[in-house]
Amino acid sequence: MEQVIYIVALVVYGIFIIRFILSWIGGDFDLDGDFDLDVSDVVSFKGLTHFLMGASGWLSVKQYTTHSIMWYDYLIAFCVGIVFIGMLFELYKFMMKLECKPTILTGKDLIGRSAIIYNKTSYDGVLYKYEITVNNGNGTIERPAVSDQCYQINDVVTIKEYDGAYYII
Repeated sequence: MEQVIYIVALVVYGIFIIRFILSWIGGDFDLDGDFDLDVSDVVSFKGLTHFLMGASGWLSVKQYTTHSIMWYDYLIAFCVGIVFIGMLFELYKFMMKLECKPTILTGKDLIGRSAIIYNKTSYDGVLYKYEITVNNGNGTIERPAVSDQCYQINDVVTIKEYDGAYYII
């Protein structure tokens, strides 16, 4: 029985080391490719690998130090395997917090932001029409704007309103 425990430990830790080295170069292998954090991420090939690492690791150390495994050692090994799965789950949660998704602002979300007059397009007798550049959270964008005041190119203005077609500055 002790050879089976050592073989399982060697295979599982070997798989873990190969996966770890592959992660350095961007490679990975798993039986699922879903990146949402749910039960399928923990109950997967990675979850099984971590469970077996914990359980076989405990049994291997116990066998090596005392040269005997009792019935309760299997219960302890099961608990250690569950702790390893819990650590994997917590690691996934932590990594999901590090994910960066930029917020792209449009429409009324840009009200109150400063913009720069990029181009003066026309004057219809009442309103001046401009092209402005504004930071939308993911870079700068060009948008049409209108104002009752005359501005020069490169003037910094504040967006006051949005009517669906134009930003009012």
